[in-house]
Amino acid sequence: MLIDLHMHTGYSDDAAAHSVEDKVRACIDRGLSIIAITDHLDFWHHLPPQETDVDGCLRDMNAAKTAFSDQIELLTGVEIGQIHADPRAAEFLRTRAFDTVIGSLHGMPNDVDIYFHDFKHIDCDAFLQDYFDELLHMVRHGGFDVLAHIDYPLRVMRHGDYIPSFDRFMTSVEAVLRETVARGYALELNAAGLFGWQKRVGPPENVLYEFKRLGGERISIGSDSHAPNNVGRGIEECIAHAKRAGFNSVTVFRQRRAEQVMI
Repeated sequence: MLIDLHMHTGYSDDAAAHSVEDKVRACIDRGLSIIAITDHLDFWHHLPPQETDVDGCLRDMNAAKTAFSDQIELLTGVEIGQIHADPRAAEFLRTRAFDTVIGSLHGMPNDVDIYFHDFKHIDCDAFLQDYFDELLHMVRHGGFDVLAHIDYPLRVMRHGDYIPSFDRFMTSVEAVLRETVARGYALELNAAGLFGWQKRVGPPENVLYEFKRLGGERISIGSDSHAPNNVGRGIEECIAHAKRAGFNSVTVFRQRRAEQVMI
């Protein structure tokens, strides 16, 4: 069974222009069985929330869920960035019904996305320590179901002779993972790293193995697709990554309740 629980439509401002229906049809053609559409909604420490028509997307997802129910299972989702940064995030979720909520750390407390920091001119090791401190703050705050792409900074920090790694930060990684396990969040295996310099599914193997050692049982998998032509991209590699670490099922959230699906 092929499952893709992290993808975006044209409702996300960093995605190609395409509709929820476009996305679902592409997923059916790809042979996916269960999908979650999880368009972005970022909250910030000092700025107003991202202007995104999440309610329009939710209406379209619910319509598609009914229209394509005999061909694919569509879960309604949202990817909330910095859920801990603004009380309006909790209020937003209290007033909407989603199947699954992804929690992401895209931006640091200066409200700059990690993608846009000038890593050639800053102390990258200090930045990574700050990243894990902020990620731990977010995980302790809670309010989501899936902790997304813990390796997000690794995608963009490489420059010159500097090769970013979590190896020197495993004490901080362990603190994040312990909280993730204790609170019942699923740890996401994200395929995006396959198509950057890392050439592998995230998180790194030592992080996933540590999650397992600490008692982690819930994982999620996602392509992080931002266009119809790459739905399900890397999902087979995510499954293989999971199985090497001893996981034989993926956690699917339906109406915010966790259920295990064999892979």
